Amino acid sequence: MARMVGTDNRVPTGLAVALTPADVMAMDVPTQAVNPNDRAAAARCAMEAWGLAGVGIRQGTDWAGVLLVTPPDGIPLTHPLAGGGVSEDTAGLICVYLSSSVPPISTGRRLCVGLSKRLRGQVSGIEAQASTVQLTASSLAPSAHWLSKMGFQPLRYPLHRYRLDFESMVTWMQKHFQWSLLPAVNLSAQPAGMTAQRTCTEEE
Repeated sequence: MARMVGTDNRVPTGLAVALTPADVMAMDVPTQAVNPNDRAAAARCAMEAWGLAGVGIRQGTDWAGVLLVTPPDGIPLTHPLAGGGVSEDTAGLICVYLSSSVPPISTGRRLCVGLSKRLRGQVSGIEAQASTVQLTASSLAPSAHWLSKMGFQPLRYPLHRYRLDFESMVTWMQKHFQWSLLPAVNLSAQPAGMTAQRTCTEEE
């Protein structure tokens, strides 16, 4: 299983678990940015397509971090991703929640790896709409800075649209964080001249 190495003791030790529509609808603060009706419809659409509505990490009885995704046809009309549309082979990131009690970058990386691992083979990547402001508690459009730290790359169109391409994920992990996915995750893209992969230590 994929594991990640970290030195920050504030990073939650719980697993990045797959979320069902029931999990999503039972949440309060983590998903409050999404209208309940839109949240339910998007979660059901994602569950039918991929068998999960997103991933989350618990810290005790609370959620430390949550990522919600949905197929293009499940994106609410009022969501920032609706402008310009989303590629048919892409998952739309419709909500990001990171508790103020955990490091947003370390926790975000764990969530993104857990989500990508589960979606790999079902879609080619994840798209998100970036905000020009700092990430708040529960956001429809996380900051461009946070998305960049997670390995998302800006697209030419639409404006402020970012994409995490699974084929480039190993390159990103090795280059920026010295963390990589284990062979069991089955990410094959690797740049020439880079042969060694470091073992992650987060169980998924």
